[in-house]
Amino acid sequence: MKKKEVWLVILPLILFALLAVSIGAGITVGFEGWAYNETIEHMSPLLTSIVKIITHVGDASCVILFCLLLIALPKSRRTIAFPVSVTVIVSTILNVLLKNLFTRERPDILRLINEMSYSFPSGHAMNNAALYTILILLIYHFIENPSRKYTLSALCIVLNISIGFSRIYLGVHYAGDILGGWLIGFAVAVLVYFLWNKKALKKQLL
Repeated sequence: MKKKEVWLVILPLILFALLAVSIGAGITVGFEGWAYNETIEHMSPLLTSIVKIITHVGDASCVILFCLLLIALPKSRRTIAFPVSVTVIVSTILNVLLKNLFTRERPDILRLINEMSYSFPSGHAMNNAALYTILILLIYHFIENPSRKYTLSALCIVLNISIGFSRIYLGVHYAGDILGGWLIGFAVAVLVYFLWNKKALKKQLL
């Protein structure tokens, strides 16, 4: 990996470490309280129903089904199924390890859905950041049409952000949990992509 590529992995890890220290020291309390209040400012039954749908799009079951679909389709099986599936698997395993390392309890506020595991980093934020980041990288790798490329990338970004904010709205995560998940998910996706791309280029040269 080149220096630039290495830094795209290391920098989010450094930011994650700083965030984890800040959370442990209680520095993020004010910010997280503000983020929650801003997120629920326009709470309503209709909005809550929409947010619940959005958060379920980011459920592990939906992410796994998406990966299985990529594997099932011949065209995607030969191109993107492997890097996407590896990214999701690595992110999921790493998330479990990190949750049990930090053992942060979930917010003690109005919870609109039930969740049982630890809070930091958010599994939804981390796994979907990993998924949508690798998808964006693969979109730029395989798609040449600019409008199609930008549209699909924008859709990935909107979905990822929406899923992250849905977790705050529903009262099951602090904003710091979401940021931490995004940082690690991004780092995992970038690492897998660069390793996969290097291997793919190597095959082409042989």
